[in-house]
Amino acid sequence: MTQRPFTFLLAVLLLAPAAFAQSGASDMREVTGAPFLAVDDPLQAFVGTMLLEGLAPTENPTTWPLSVGRLSKWTADADSESDWLNGTAQRIHDRLQTELNRPNRLHNELRVGARIATQDRRDLLRFQDTDELSWQPMLLNRTWIQSGAWTASLGIRIDRYYEVDPDGMDTAHRWLSRAEDAFIAREGRNVGFFFGRMTRHWGEPGQAAFLLSANPRPMDHLAFRVGPRRLNVQTVLAELDSFTGDGRMTGTAGADSVASGSTRRMLATHRLTFEATERWTVGLAHATLYSGPGAGFSLKFANPFNVALYEIDNRPKNDENNGLIGAFFAYRDAQTRARGELLLDDVDVLNGNEPASIAATLSAERRGISRGVNLGISGTVVTARTFNSEQAEGRYVYLGRGIGTQQSDFAHFRAHADWLRFPGWIVRAGVDVLREGEADFREDLPGLDEKTLFTGTPETVIRPFLTIHGMMANGVDVALHGGWNQISDAAHVDGATDSALTASLSISYRIVGSRGL
Repeated sequence: MTQRPFTFLLAVLLLAPAAFAQSGASDMREVTGAPFLAVDDPLQAFVGTMLLEGLAPTENPTTWPLSVGRLSKWTADADSESDWLNGTAQRIHDRLQTELNRPNRLHNELRVGARIATQDRRDLLRFQDTDELSWQPMLLNRTWIQSGAWTASLGIRIDRYYEVDPDGMDTAHRWLSRAEDAFIAREGRNVGFFFGRMTRHWGEPGQAAFLLSANPRPMDHLAFRVGPRRLNVQTVLAELDSFTGDGRMTGTAGADSVASGSTRRMLATHRLTFEATERWTVGLAHATLYSGPGAGFSLKFANPFNVALYEIDNRPKNDENNGLIGAFFAYRDAQTRARGELLLDDVDVLNGNEPASIAATLSAERRGISRGVNLGISGTVVTARTFNSEQAEGRYVYLGRGIGTQQSDFAHFRAHADWLRFPGWIVRAGVDVLREGEADFREDLPGLDEKTLFTGTPETVIRPFLTIHGMMANGVDVALHGGWNQISDAAHVDGATDSALTASLSISYRIVGSRGL
C-alpha cells in the first residue's frame, strides 16, 4: 500500500482547523450537551482537583461523561477565592470551543501530540522490561454539528499506541487510524440518547470504575438516560468483539472461524443514581455480558429493571451470560470529596458455593491541608475470580483490554499530595503500593479450591512517584510522570528483586474553531 492516501488524510486533518477558525458574537442560548470531553483529554487531569477546589459546587459528582458544553459553562462561571482555581478555569475555557452557543455552526477540534516513555504500557506501576524508549505519536480530529440538544460528531484518531499496546489488540488496521468520538447524541435535561463510538467512564476522572472504565478501547454502543439529575437511570448497550467458536480471542473472529464458527458477545450495563442530599449521591448498578452464535440486541437484557441478580439464569435463557451487580456512593462538601464502589461478579457467591468474586474501591481527598496543598488516598482490591468466567467468551474484556480493570487478583493503595501553586499546573507527589497474584482473568478461571486473593507467588511493588500536569498559556498541554519501581518477588519468582525507573512525557496541542453553515 502506498503512503499517498495516508499523506492526503493527514493533510486534510491538519488543514481542517484553519478552514473553521472564524469567530463571531454569540447569542444567549446555552448549550451544555455533547460533544463529550474525551476520557484521555489532558484537561481531565484537572477536573477532579478543580471540583475539590470548589468548581461547580451544586453539580452532581457522578454525572459522567462530562460534556464540553458543561465544562465550558463551569469554567466560565468560576468565581472563587482560590487564584489557582480561577486561573486554571480560564485556561481550560480558552482551550474549549467558544462558539457553542451560536446556532448553525460547524465546529472542529484538532489535537496532535506524542508520548515518549520507558515502556509501551501506559500503566507505569506495572513494569514492562524493554531495551528502548517507546515513541507514540498521536493525532485526532473531530468535527461536529450541534442543534439544540442534538449533536452529530465525526471523529478519527491516528495513534501508534494501538500498534504497540502490550495488553490489548491493535484496533487500527489501516494507517494506525480508527473512528473515535463518532456518534449522534441528544443531551436533554431529563432524557439523553447516544449512538456511536467513544469511551464511557463510570467513575471519577483518573479513578477506578468496575462496570465501565477508561481502560478498554472506545466501544460501539447505544446509551440512554431517563430522569432528572436527582434520580435517573442510565443504560449502555455495547457490541463487543466476537470470539471464535472454540474460545479464542482474535479480534477477527469472522475471518478466523471457518472451522469452528464464531460467538457474538454483547454487553448491557445499567445504573440507578439517586442524589439523596447536596452532599451524598448513592446508586445501584448491574451488567450482563451475554454471548452466543446469534447473540444481538436483547430486549431482556436491555431492560434496566430486569436486574442481573435475578434474571441472568431465568428462562428463557437464549444466550450464555455473566452477570455483575454493584453499588456506589459519592460524597462532597466544601473541603472533601470521597467515592466508593463495590462489585459482586459471580452471584453464586450468595449461595456459598464459590469463593468470593468481588472488587472494591474507596478514595478520599481533602483540600486546604496547608496553603495550596491537598491530600488524597485511595485503595482498590480485585479478587482472583472477578471479571472471569468458565466460558472464555464470558470474560469481562474487549479486544484484550478489561472493561473494568485490566488486572484481577491484586490490592493497590495510593497516597498523594498535590501542590497547587501556579494556575494551570498540578504537581503531585506520592507513593503506590501494589501486591498482585498470578491470576489473570483473560486466562482459565481459578479452581474452587484456589485462593481468592494473591494466588501463586504474589509480586509486590512500592513506587514513589512525581507527576506534573501543565497547561501552558500558548495552548500546549504537558504531562510528566516519573517513579522508581521497587519490586519484590519480581515476575512472581520467590526471592527475586528488581528496581527500575519508569517515566513518560506527553505533549499535545489543540486547535479549535467553527464556521457558519
